[in-house]
Amino acid sequence: MTKGHELASTTFTAETLAEMRDQVLIEVDTIRVIVIVMLIFVCMSVAVRMYVRIRMLKQFGPEDWSMLAAFLLSVAQCSVAFGALDAAERVSNGNVKSTPMFKQLTRVRNGIFSLAMIALKVSLGLFFLKIFSHKRLQKIVIWILCILTMLVGIAYFGVATFTCYELKEVPGLPETCPVQPVGSAIFVAFSVISMASDYIFTGMAVVALWQAKLRLHTKLPACFLLVLGAVGGIASTIRFSLLVEPVTVDTFTFAIFNIGKWTIIELSVGIIAANLAMTRPLLHACLVRVKGISDLTTSKTRTPTGMATKTNKSIPLGTVNGPSLPNQALQRNKGRMGRNANDDADSDLNGEAYLLTDIKREVTVAVDEERLSGRHDPGMAPAHYHARYYGASMRRSSRADM
Repeated sequence: MTKGHELASTTFTAETLAEMRDQVLIEVDTIRVIVIVMLIFVCMSVAVRMYVRIRMLKQFGPEDWSMLAAFLLSVAQCSVAFGALDAAERVSNGNVKSTPMFKQLTRVRNGIFSLAMIALKVSLGLFFLKIFSHKRLQKIVIWILCILTMLVGIAYFGVATFTCYELKEVPGLPETCPVQPVGSAIFVAFSVISMASDYIFTGMAVVALWQAKLRLHTKLPACFLLVLGAVGGIASTIRFSLLVEPVTVDTFTFAIFNIGKWTIIELSVGIIAANLAMTRPLLHACLVRVKGISDLTTSKTRTPTGMATKTNKSIPLGTVNGPSLPNQALQRNKGRMGRNANDDADSDLNGEAYLLTDIKREVTVAVDEERLSGRHDPGMAPAHYHARYYGASMRRSSRADM
């Protein structure tokens, strides 16, 4: 369709048309490669997410179902994109009868894109709602962004799929679609909401994680996974800039191809980033295993167990200028260390199935402290706190009397 309009409004020589046809075929092949690569990475990211959620964490919530819907819609979009590329290739080779097919497939692809973006943003919103379940302001912001995404996205789906609306108009031609201004306004609103949600979700999570009372080596990997969520917003920004950028008759066709590229990239990168943000338990398990292998290798290079090396004499481990420590004490220490390690592993794998469990715990503690400080006078503890303290004191006193 775009090729026919361009030829109708401008006269080209045969040599120029041949060069344009070759460039169009190159663009078609490039987009095919992009679609295949993005589809492979999307499938891999979804597989890793499902492994973490189902196999490691034994959980599968509404945010996972929404992500599964986004994944299926992404696969459908890629399939329709292949059909649209085939039609574009036939049109560039002179088969004008394929123009209606290309036009219809492009509309269907845009409609699927809007539905997939809705499912993706809902999945992210549900994920962050469970993180900030005790923060009223954050919950309100998340709900507003999710509702706006759904409403504007559904409107964009209807306009893009069932009307004559075009993502980009051919310059120099009179406007023939009566809903074009409305469709353009809806598209701008949908793009702005999509970009804003990516940046706001990521910013809130990173700030909460950085303020949490966690060690630096725990914060950095989690922050890195969260920052990946902003990559989808960057792709949305690039695609939006291409759509609002003015074009000429000479650059219109290739602008359409660039928009097609970034339409595939935006959705795919958003899904990949959201899935990678859920892989912290797997990353932690890999780091623990690597650390265990490193410790085992280091222990093999040391002196035999049970011999100290700080003095010239060989002193059995557990002796300090006197008799050996009781074996029972050593066993108690080992047992205590083992229980702590097991508790850490269980809390990471079998606990709440979200990336920022530690953040949620810190937020919960902070909110509880705020509530207590607001309900009770400073220095005055609640009655049940006095009861607990009194009971603990009585138990300690009874043990001392014995």
